[in-house]
Order: sequence, then C-alpha cells, then structure tokens
Amino acid sequence: MKKILILSCAILMLSFSAPAEDTVETCAGGAGTIFTGKVTGHKYCKSNKAMSWWDAHAWCDAIGKRLFSMDDCECSSVIDCVKKCPELNNVLPAGRGWTMTPLGTDKAYFISLNSGEVNNYERAGYTFSGYNSAVCK
Repeated sequence: MKKILILSCAILMLSFSAPAEDTVETCAGGAGTIFTGKVTGHKYCKSNKAMSWWDAHAWCDAIGKRLFSMDDCECSSVIDCVKKCPELNNVLPAGRGWTMTPLGTDKAYFISLNSGEVNNYERAGYTFSGYNSAVCK
C-alpha cells in the first residue's frame, strides 16, 4: 500500500512539473496580439494582419482603442528619440505598426517593432502599407 501511495505521488508530481508552454496573450477576439511597451509597461494590441493606415484607424476604433501616437513614444530630454521610439523599441521580433501621427497631408509615421526605428509612408499608398499593422493603445 505504501509503494502504491509513493508511486501515485511521484506520477502526480511529474504531471505538474512539466515545463509550461509559452502562451501568447491575444486581444480583439484573437485578431490581435498583446505586447508590453518598454518604457511605460503599458499593454498594446497589435493586429495580426497588415492593413492600410485608414484601416488601422478603423480597426483600433472598432475594438474601443485608438491608434498609437508619436506622442506615446515616451521621449524626454534624457532619452534619445531622433528617428526612434523608445516605447516600441524591441517589443516584438518583427513587424511594423502605423501611428496616428500624420506627416503633412498625405503621409503618416510607422514604427519598426523590433528596432523602434521611425519612418513614414504615404497613408493612401497600399503597396508598402500592406506591411504595417495597427498598434492600438
């Protein structure tokens, strides 16, 4: 009886000590992935599909959020922000996210989510915009 109890306890312990799998936290009913900002620790929702700048605005609005703004980059006199966004620096291994911040009348900024590099492209341009996802706050 003692051996059966010891064996049962050993099997039970092994079943609970299995390594946990990495889980990805989702948002927007599974249509997006949550990631955490580097400076503030704020949680953002990134669409799993690339979309135009206009669609990115609508997507964030549909889930009750707003598109990330360049003002959300957490720049200060201490943190270098020349063509960089510290808040989104190295938050994901790949991908780019639109910002709500326009540049002139026909362009908007986007941010590389693996380097924090800031660039811009035409808001109505669908060729390149297909690489950018919505990043919602």
